[in-house]
Amino acid sequence: MFDDWKRAWRDAVANFQRELYAEEGGTSGHFKSLRRELATARGALVRLESEMETARRAGAAERESEQVCRRREGMATAIGDAETARIAGEYAVRHGERAAVLERKAEVLEAERTLLKRDIEAMAEALARAAPELAERADEPLLDDDEAREWERRRLDRMQREQDAEQRLEELKRRMRG
Repeated sequence: MFDDWKRAWRDAVANFQRELYAEEGGTSGHFKSLRRELATARGALVRLESEMETARRAGAAERESEQVCRRREGMATAIGDAETARIAGEYAVRHGERAAVLERKAEVLEAERTLLKRDIEAMAEALARAAPELAERADEPLLDDDEAREWERRRLDRMQREQDAEQRLEELKRRMRG
């Protein structure tokens, strides 16, 4: 997924730059194409931010799991159960390593996001200079009514599934703690 959105971002920026400077005067279709490239780059930004949030949540969950294992290690040590303490310690190390990787991933994605935002701003400014009437509508979807409704329905369905999964995860965490 990371490579897909990154490739889409690079392609959108490259196509935008190529089309912007290809013709001096430009045509309506030419500028609509630029607007589509800008929309593609903005879509890549949304996917990037989602991936970044996922990495942060997963990193936090790994840190929490690491702490749980450390507590178990401490309790096992207190009652003299060396084998359980050893296993809990090993799992704590694994969770800590995963958390560190996910935290670094989130940092890298944040840096990528900064670059992408800068590219999007430059693209929007260039489009505004070249075709102000299209730049004003740059945030509007490039879909017909049926496509826009279907896209919105899918977005809402996805949000509901994510919310349901988050609630199930929280419930499972509460059960495991208690």
